[in-house]
Amino acid sequence: MSRAIRALRTSRRWQAATAGGCAAAVLAVAAAVYRPVGGAVRPSGVSASVTRGPLPVTVCENGEVEADRRKVISNELSWPVIILDVVAEGTVVKEGQVIAQFECKELMEAIERQELDVTSSLAKYTQSTENLKLRKEEVANKVLKATRAKDDALAERDVYKLHDYTIELNNKQNAVNMAEQNLALARDKLDFKVRVNQMPDLESPFSENDIKADQLEVQRLENTLNQANLELDKLMRFEHERKLGDLDEKVDDGELDMKRADLEAKNQTLIAETEEQANKRTYEMQKKKLDDLRENEKKLTVTAERSGLVVYDTGRNPWDPTRVAIAKGEKIQPRQQIMVIPDMSSLQVKTKVYEAIVEQVKPGIAAFIRPDAKPGAVFTGTVDKVAPLPDSQNSWLNPGVKVYVVVVKFDKIDDSFKPGMTAEVEIILAQLEDVLSVPIAAVFTEQGKTVCYRSSNGRTQKVEVEVGMMNDRRVEVKAGLAQGDEVLLARPSQADRAGSPATKAVSSQPTTAESPVRGERARP
Repeated sequence: MSRAIRALRTSRRWQAATAGGCAAAVLAVAAAVYRPVGGAVRPSGVSASVTRGPLPVTVCENGEVEADRRKVISNELSWPVIILDVVAEGTVVKEGQVIAQFECKELMEAIERQELDVTSSLAKYTQSTENLKLRKEEVANKVLKATRAKDDALAERDVYKLHDYTIELNNKQNAVNMAEQNLALARDKLDFKVRVNQMPDLESPFSENDIKADQLEVQRLENTLNQANLELDKLMRFEHERKLGDLDEKVDDGELDMKRADLEAKNQTLIAETEEQANKRTYEMQKKKLDDLRENEKKLTVTAERSGLVVYDTGRNPWDPTRVAIAKGEKIQPRQQIMVIPDMSSLQVKTKVYEAIVEQVKPGIAAFIRPDAKPGAVFTGTVDKVAPLPDSQNSWLNPGVKVYVVVVKFDKIDDSFKPGMTAEVEIILAQLEDVLSVPIAAVFTEQGKTVCYRSSNGRTQKVEVEVGMMNDRRVEVKAGLAQGDEVLLARPSQADRAGSPATKAVSSQPTTAESPVRGERARP
């Protein structure tokens, strides 16, 4: 019986009923599996009893075993590679085991060229570093010289103000004083000789030449005094101010030279540092590029990150003309996928459920897994994920039916499981206790109502019932029937209806074919 129901779930009629969200429509379609081949109606004598007891509510769907974690092996280089060696498909590899070995001539040539570029950039960087040190010493020396020149100018000005000017002023004043004294003595001497010559008793002891000589000496000393006064006046009025101006200008020039030297030092140092940083950056970039190339060289040898099963997979359709073969000597293009290694410890089952029941499937609920490759074997699992949106691929193939992807985790993974194996997944939605239930085939829909045909003492009576949750065999009856009632598993024939008083009572209304209507959301 369960096989018939699972086969019916793939039919368009079942998909349309579940997509409509109507419990009555689902029951109507499910009841069709109990009809004999050819559409003949079962005899009215086939019946079942209304029983009370536990009712497990489950949903069974087909699924596929897959790995939650997997490693994609591809050509991660920017150049084509040649396969030197590769493990056979289906090999179970261990962590650290070599999976594939590639050869790339372009990569090795790029490494050689890059090594030369690194050597050249390192030489430039070293030279610029030494040049920076020398430049700093040179500009520091220039700044030091300019500072000393400014300090010397300041010292020279201070020496002149405090010492040289005073000394020179004293010398000029002493020269004036000395000239005045010499002039006074010469005048006194001349006056004395003139007075003596004027005395009659002495009879002019000094000759005229002596008098003229003294007169000339007085004139000379007067000139000397005038010159000394002029020198003193020139010093005080002109030379002192000019000397101070020259010294102040020299100090200002020293300050400008120091500022110029400091600015030039900063500029030259900045230029040297910029050149050194540029060469350093160039060297680091070239070094990083070489490191990246050497890292790519390591990618020529592919090892397993964890234990897993080798599966050849190029990621392309089998009929794709660009699809390559995975074998020694084959050329693999950049970023071309060649195989997948699923993590066998992360195996799970991916299945799909219809929109009508997706709200009842929650992460954490229990499930049973029956692999098709191991008939009779049952494994336990737990729902891990429920997709929040319908499956887009199914929506494209069959837009009238919405299904959601459900992932079920194994409680314990068997060593015989392989990715790609098919299995039946039975999800336990609920476990009803002490409820009335009847076979699905005993429930029908007529004129938008859910009914059962109750048989008692050879008479048949149509009874409207309220159904609840169901599994692939039985459905819960909430109202309309009692425990021990007998219900028909097929709609009675017209003759049976005519011979039954109870049936006659309801046959006055025209009967209609099964018609799905909007009602309670269908539940499995």
